[in-house]
Amino acid sequence: MQFSINKQSMIPVYAQIANELRDKMYNGDLQDGDQIDSEPKLCMTLKVSRGTVRKALDVLIKEGRLTKIHGKGTFVTNPDVAYPLGGKLYSFAETLDMQHLNYDTQVIRQDLLSANKEIAEHLNISIGDKFLYLERLRSVRGEKVMLIENRVNINICPGIQKKNFNNVSLFAEIEGITGKSIDSAMSTYEALTVGNKRGDLLNLPASSPILKVQQTVFMPNHKPIEYGSVWLKANKYFLTTTLQRRGN
Repeated sequence: MQFSINKQSMIPVYAQIANELRDKMYNGDLQDGDQIDSEPKLCMTLKVSRGTVRKALDVLIKEGRLTKIHGKGTFVTNPDVAYPLGGKLYSFAETLDMQHLNYDTQVIRQDLLSANKEIAEHLNISIGDKFLYLERLRSVRGEKVMLIENRVNINICPGIQKKNFNNVSLFAEIEGITGKSIDSAMSTYEALTVGNKRGDLLNLPASSPILKVQQTVFMPNHKPIEYGSVWLKANKYFLTTTLQRRGN
């Protein structure tokens, strides 16, 4: 591998090495499953200490872009979970099922709370009305990849607060209780830093990038059933969409 390292730069050498490796992943020079050079070889190539190389690799390991396998070496682990945009509305659990990915869901909190102004407006309920607050962690292949915060309108879906949501799809439960299909959703996407609270839950430093999906889900007749936030690990999730040119 070719590197461009400037030891006179104000950017620490370990950070330059991490940046170079990351750029090679972005450019496709290093792809998922590729093995990178060993630490001794990188030291020899770059003429830097073992500690500097390890610090650079640790940065990318914490980002989830590299993984060390004992006795084998260090390998690239690029994002491997896709979420399709456009067309049909799928829950995140349904997209994982479609990709045949094994996942686990852990309920962190499940409570009836009183709605503030923001939640009341999005769920079309009165301030102070009760709603179901559901907070879950979802892991893929043993790695925590998303934090899900749901706020469910129990006026439309009575009894849903009694359900066990460990490894159960919220969309499926809503449709099962109401006997109606979810109609649509309005979503916004933001690139943020994860912060302390959610970083602790996802095993990420507070300054790590995160993709936040804010979504209001509607039943028929545009009745809001759920107002939620999904925090996705930026190094494990990517969005996909299919667009058709007008007239084709």
